[in-house]
Amino acid sequence: MQVCGWIFQDNLAKVVEYLAGLVGYSWDELDDGALEAGIPNTEVDLPPDTWFEYPVAGAVVLTLRIARDHDGGIFSMIIDGEIDEVLAARIETLLDLH
Repeated sequence: MQVCGWIFQDNLAKVVEYLAGLVGYSWDELDDGALEAGIPNTEVDLPPDTWFEYPVAGAVVLTLRIARDHDGGIFSMIIDGEIDEVLAARIETLLDLH
């Protein structure tokens, strides 16, 4: 299953850390560094396969795809993986709140 949405740039670290926690992955500074290095060159208008892609492997393996919106201050996200309905609802709620 796939969950899509957007978040404010200032909430990125908080959102991905919470996503990691939902699947039992321990997010750390190295993960933050990967985000900081990979996201600046992305563009939401390009195909999602060109977006920054990052695996989050816990009890469930998620693949995060993240790209900057051209208007700035917003990131679009696609979360793929073996996401059941409960996890999908949690992810959707998280994205809606941030």
